[in-house]
Order: sequence, then C-alpha cells, then structure tokens
Amino acid sequence: MTAAVGVLTAGQAKPLAALADAVTDSRATPAALLEAARGGDADAFAAMVRQCQAPTYHFVLRMVRRPAVAEDVTQEVFVRLWHNLGRIDGAEQLPHWLRRVAANAVIDYWRKQEARERRMRVLREHPIARRVVRPSSRMESREAIDAVHAAMESLPAKLRSVLALRTVEGLRYDELAEVLGVSVNTVRSRLFRARQEVLAALRHSQAAEHLAEMYALPNADEES
Repeated sequence: MTAAVGVLTAGQAKPLAALADAVTDSRATPAALLEAARGGDADAFAAMVRQCQAPTYHFVLRMVRRPAVAEDVTQEVFVRLWHNLGRIDGAEQLPHWLRRVAANAVIDYWRKQEARERRMRVLREHPIARRVVRPSSRMESREAIDAVHAAMESLPAKLRSVLALRTVEGLRYDELAEVLGVSVNTVRSRLFRARQEVLAALRHSQAAEHLAEMYALPNADEES
C-alpha cells in the first residue's frame, strides 16, 4: 500500500488533519494534482486531500452530527478516492464525485448502525417510555431539535439520507437523484415516506406542528 493510503488508513496514529504535513506543493492546480496522483504520487494525492478535506468533512458532519464519526467517514471517502482516481474524468468533476461518494459513505455507516437504531426505536416506543417521557405544552427549543433528530435517526438509511440531504443540505430533487443514483420519482417517494415517518414519530408531541414547520416537512408534491 502506498504512503498516501497509509496516511489515510492509519486513523489513530495520523488523524485527517495531519495530512497537511504531507503536502509539498499546495500551489499546484487541481488538474495537475489529479494527473500526478493517478501516477502514484502520494504527495500530490495528499495535496488533493488538503484542498477538498474541509468541505467534505463539513458535508459529512452536517449529516451525521458527530465529529468523531464525521472524521472516520471522511477518511473512508478519501480512501475510496484513492482507489477510484481513474474514474474521475477531470478535476472539475472532483467536487461532485466527492459529494456523491460522501453521501454513499454516510449511508453505509447508517446501515451498519441500523440494528442498534431498531433496538432504540423499540425502547422509545415502549408504553412505559411513553408514560415517562411526556413533552410539556411548550417544548424548549433544544428538546424540539433533539426530538426531530431522534425521529430522523430512527429512519432506515435510504430514507434518512434523502431527508437529510434535502433538509440539511437543501439539495434540489434533481441533485438528490444524481447524488443518490436514483430517479427523481424515487426521490419524491422516499421523501414522502421519510416525512410521514418523522411526523408519525412526533405525533404524540404537542409541539409536532411547530417541529414540522421548523424542519420544513411539507408534502411530497412541493415544488422541487
């Protein structure tokens, strides 16, 4: 394995931020770096990572909401980049490629967590838990946000991804279709199902209408 992939995969010894130390030519153009990285130049690849690291990390963080998880997922994205450099037509395609791969890496992470999420959902829906956790008539903002996040996190990965990309990233329907590799009709269908499940999870809360408005959860026939 080359030095570039070694830097990426040694997460405990070399966190992602340490990649900056490996950069020798931050002034090179993206096209030149991509060409050199394709030829096996580890320093050029590290420079590519430096240029793309922050937006990719923050994109992932907005979806997973956990810095440690975002760090791990972002490293996985760049490992995938290293193995797929030949599939990128040009440097101008790199941001789109990274966003699509980052979204898929997040979905993969969520799928690995779905067994735990199902167990937590059962606990949340248990009658005893419902009696103990009674929202007040005026739910505090932090509690409202947590309630929505908990409802979103209980969704299956394919529903959670489309809802997060729509509500957090603000992607249009055609952009969602491109990132997720599905049709626009599939995007609409998944958004409708995701919103219905989130609203159902919140139906016992007296703040449900407020939460729905705050998180922009309209019907699936909204303008795209």
